[in-house]
Amino acid sequence: MTNIIKPDPLHIQAYSILKSLILKGELQPGERLVEAKLARDLGISRGPVREAIRMLIQDGLLLQNDGAVRIYRPTKREIIEVFECRESLETLGIRLFLRFLTDDLERQLLDHIDEAKIAYKENRITELGELDKQFHDLIIQHSNNQQLIQLMSVIEAKTVLIRNQMVHLDTFPPFIDQHSRIINALLERDEEQAMAEMKQHLESGLLRILNNI
Repeated sequence: MTNIIKPDPLHIQAYSILKSLILKGELQPGERLVEAKLARDLGISRGPVREAIRMLIQDGLLLQNDGAVRIYRPTKREIIEVFECRESLETLGIRLFLRFLTDDLERQLLDHIDEAKIAYKENRITELGELDKQFHDLIIQHSNNQQLIQLMSVIEAKTVLIRNQMVHLDTFPPFIDQHSRIINALLERDEEQAMAEMKQHLESGLLRILNNI
């Protein structure tokens, strides 16, 4: 585990390190975290670790039950609920994104597909997951609606956790094709089609995840 070296408050550093380990899958769902061991591994006292754990519980990435703290393991119902929220929020994001679509954003969308195809061809799974996240983030961030951005941030960590736990290389060709269809509709300024393609994309992703549980 990485030792603390940055000048940020210790609990923030511990929080960032632990969150990264959880989202990358280096700390496994259901795994129990022991405060004293984490403090030793990070080379800090237990106080900052305790605060970092509290923050991660608040994020929903850790669960505390009868004094034991474990990595969050999403249930089938929770996965469905996350995707239901995403469908409503991201189709709204499509509608708002089109209001602010510029030549530069069009180039970014096209570059995304090129990068995803190369990453898939070279078997770069981690990069494909990041490109998927970047695509959805691009649309939400350029909706220019701060309330939507904040609402998406609430479920972002769980979305990443679910994606990293469930998604494998054989799921990426569909996502690349689906992103292409969304982008084509956006470039045509076809709001209804773009929203429909996003809805289908999310429903397809949910089905693949549920089939792998």
